[in-house]
Amino acid sequence: MDGADLTRRLSQLLNEDSDSGWLDSRTTYDFLYEAALAFVDRTHCLKTTQSITTVADTASYNLNPDFLKLYLRDGSENLIIKYNNGNDSFLTWKDYEDIVYGNETTSVSVPSNFAVIDAALLPQVTGTATSTGTATGGLSTLTDTAGDFSNVDSGSTIHNTTDGSSGVVISKTSSTVIKTALFDGTNNDWSSSDAYIIQPQGRYQLILEAPPSTAGHTITVYYVQRPDPVYHSYGSYRFPVQYSTALIKYAFWLYNFRDKTPDRGNAMYQFWDMEVRRYGNSINQAIRPNNVKVSFKNGR
Repeated sequence: MDGADLTRRLSQLLNEDSDSGWLDSRTTYDFLYEAALAFVDRTHCLKTTQSITTVADTASYNLNPDFLKLYLRDGSENLIIKYNNGNDSFLTWKDYEDIVYGNETTSVSVPSNFAVIDAALLPQVTGTATSTGTATGGLSTLTDTAGDFSNVDSGSTIHNTTDGSSGVVISKTSSTVIKTALFDGTNNDWSSSDAYIIQPQGRYQLILEAPPSTAGHTITVYYVQRPDPVYHSYGSYRFPVQYSTALIKYAFWLYNFRDKTPDRGNAMYQFWDMEVRRYGNSINQAIRPNNVKVSFKNGR
């Protein structure tokens, strides 16, 4: 189900016309994206890994921009990552405050623990478009042959300061070309010489206790992957189509309670919660033996 169908069905559920003053495209996409993030956070349905090569005497490493949360646990329910120095070891999670207090600054052959913390906010990226990128279905391409989008990824906030629009980076084609969705401006696309400001999204950093003494070891981080945002007519979330209704009803719930504290007893939230549990259970049944019971306590 693509963005056009998601927004159409949400408008119908809210009993609002597409040109209703109460609805706006940006808020609709925001709420659907919030629903998708919550869905992935609860079900862990999008998983991937990141491979990091160690640098001698270096304890901190940047995590991928789409890192949402860790999920892999050992038999004692400790969050773990894999460390390979020729042999596999599994490092366990530890509070960052305890790592700081432990003050283990002398390098070791294999670290014992790790933490994940917020990384420093990346600086804004500015420049001007060097060609026209007309919007199709709400998606427009920003090209700046003199620019550098190395630190820009899907989900970053972008502003076209020439036509007054703002929106979201949808994907990156190269270090000089990105796809964007813009709203609330004169044209909501890119003309040559349009000026832009991009604020890269917040990221995370892996901290080891203590730093490794040898370069070239491999750290494997198993994590839940943040879904790419859908802010245009032809984009789709990576969920089975039967669960799209859950996203729509979660967004409905947010629309109806956006001016006050959401009521988690609301029928729309309860439907979303039921679908989360059903999808999470179907994933676990596909990968676990039938005689293993799956608990969804604490979202696991």
